[in-house]
Amino acid sequence: MKSDCFSSYGFYSSQPSPVSQMMSEFAKDFRPDVDINLGVGYVNEDTIPYDEFAEIASVLAKKDTRPSHLLNYGGPEGSIQLIEAIKWFYQELWKNNRMEDIPDFDERRIVIGVSGATSILTGLANILRKGIVITTDPVYYIYTSTLERYGFEIAPVQEEVEGPDIHILIEVLETHLKQGNHVSFCYFVTVNNPTCTVISNRRRREIVESIQNLSRKYNVYIPIIFDLAYEWLIHNPELEKPISPSIYDNDGSVYEIGTLSKVFAPSLRVGFIIGPQNSLLLNGLVQWNSDVGFSAPLVTQEISAQLITKYGLKQYNSVNEGYKEKGTLFKKQFIEEMENHIASISGGDAGFYLYLTFSGINTERGSSFFNMLSRKTGDKDWDWYDGENTMKPRVIYLPGVYCVHPKGNLAEKGKYQLRVSYGYENIDNLIKSVDIFSQAVKLCMRF
Repeated sequence: MKSDCFSSYGFYSSQPSPVSQMMSEFAKDFRPDVDINLGVGYVNEDTIPYDEFAEIASVLAKKDTRPSHLLNYGGPEGSIQLIEAIKWFYQELWKNNRMEDIPDFDERRIVIGVSGATSILTGLANILRKGIVITTDPVYYIYTSTLERYGFEIAPVQEEVEGPDIHILIEVLETHLKQGNHVSFCYFVTVNNPTCTVISNRRRREIVESIQNLSRKYNVYIPIIFDLAYEWLIHNPELEKPISPSIYDNDGSVYEIGTLSKVFAPSLRVGFIIGPQNSLLLNGLVQWNSDVGFSAPLVTQEISAQLITKYGLKQYNSVNEGYKEKGTLFKKQFIEEMENHIASISGGDAGFYLYLTFSGINTERGSSFFNMLSRKTGDKDWDWYDGENTMKPRVIYLPGVYCVHPKGNLAEKGKYQLRVSYGYENIDNLIKSVDIFSQAVKLCMRF
């Protein structure tokens, strides 16, 4: 097939990205209960409410208790029951001291995505004019890769302890506006993937006020997108309770994207966006929903609404307790085993990732370290048990070069970084993985 039959997006999508290829290669011969998955950000199966799902689904399917149109098409804005359930859940989080401030739903509107939060992010790439997207570095590599295939240009802003460096953010944004470049939108993950750095409430306010001040100065409208993918997984009780950035919105440009994937179940494919009532952007996303699938599946919306209202807070508390235990132990083990070889480590307080920077150990695909974790060194004693009969456990992680933007200031540093997930594996496997990491680090330092 000739490349000239593709759109620009189609051409760049016809070959998998390096990280997609790496994950696919590993998944082909991944051995459950042997190999250890710290790379793909799956949630822990033990946190998914299977029994509650079955109970609700069985009631909804019965003739006498079945909502109308349960297995028919829904509306492109989303189920009223689900929208009201999400509002109710926010109120419960606020009442139970899980959030400091929540959106004002008299002034804000919720739209349900057609297939999870990812479909909303893709929708933004389709309805907004191509230009500059300002985001935090390290970047959410999946979405930035998508945006670049669509023709957007990423302008990375280096992260610090409270989130994106506000001084660099202002400098980068004003430079582009002075030059007359079109800034499509600004995008920030409130619990950053990959670093799990939580954007502080002070920084949320600074982000909104700084961008809106420059928008007024240059007479442009710049949507400010906050991705809340891990906002409900802030499991360190010593961290401040989050504030919805919408309370700082004076110009109608702040949007929040949420999901049920991390606390409830990814396969429900429920994502939502909260924005101003009369937003043209939200109108565009509603039409995008209609164009690509009419609506999110009504049956999963109805099940999700009841999961939230019947079990929401209990599920929230249970999931966070589980991740708190795993995150605390996992981070402690890394520090104890490899403290002398780790330049920095973040995460363990929210979400389910740790982000490590090693001292002098290259973590790129094909490096000695990567090959050790993949059991591809060619050293039979390292790679195999019993000669060549059984390969020893492999550990999959995400190399840092995929997590930093090649045009940013962290490109070189990324070669010595990696992201590991404590979401999917049990505690025993997490501890086992740290032991394998430690052995590999010590061997690398010897050569």
